[in-house]
Amino acid sequence: MQVHRRYASLLEASSLTTLGQVMGYAGGQMMRSVPGRSTVRIELSQAGQEPQVAYLKRYDPAYLNLKTRWLRRIHCVIADEALHEWTMIHRLRQHGFHAPEPIAAGQILSPGWNPIVTHSFVLTAHIAQGIAAHEHLKLLSAQARLALMERVGALTRRFHQAGFIHKDYYLSHIWASPSQSEKPDLYLIDLQRLIGPGRFSPRWRVKDLAALVYSAGLAGATPADLGAFHRHYFNADPLGSLEKNWIRRIDRRVQALTRRRPKYDVIWDRPGIRPTNV
Repeated sequence: MQVHRRYASLLEASSLTTLGQVMGYAGGQMMRSVPGRSTVRIELSQAGQEPQVAYLKRYDPAYLNLKTRWLRRIHCVIADEALHEWTMIHRLRQHGFHAPEPIAAGQILSPGWNPIVTHSFVLTAHIAQGIAAHEHLKLLSAQARLALMERVGALTRRFHQAGFIHKDYYLSHIWASPSQSEKPDLYLIDLQRLIGPGRFSPRWRVKDLAALVYSAGLAGATPADLGAFHRHYFNADPLGSLEKNWIRRIDRRVQALTRRRPKYDVIWDRPGIRPTNV
């Protein structure tokens, strides 16, 4: 179990100092739960201080498929998404990107001579006054919506130029904070699949861009908004033939996303539904 020193006393006051206490925690508000993985919004309390809102993401064996078990058996770091997210938060912040402040992360290993991670968690701080960009977009005027998509385009260009690939780059995984600001800071969240920095084939960039465009469209982005995103991503105005070829590839991927069936038939996100505990 790893703990950010700033939060050590707060976790102690909240009785969350052991892996068993964290994995067995039964409070909070369920935000999302699929087989073997859940995210709970909790409050960490300490006498004389305002409660700290945090998000607890937990994994248990029901999340493991054969590929993941094999990757964990050979100790592939990315196979445990909790500790990988912890690592990627620090890495992104070192490269000048905004990401949630890490609080703690931990793993439980199976017994035996070649153990694998069976249970794990990552705990991150709430982004103060933040709002998910796809929700923020719905609240904005046409001019402000255009400005937000321009900033998302510039952020995405810088993110890819730094050698990162998100792999779940939906607009909901970008948060704006503080929400009332004309130019809020943009945070990247849900980093459990993020890779980099490195050199990756263009198809990974196309996947990221298509996920962003697809989710922005669902949130109400207009063709003008998406045009602004593309111009700032490619840093070209007007767009040339090379950029238009990229956009055609992105659009084909967007069409594939509209036809894709959800990974899970049921997603539990109601209070009272709890993940499997240790």
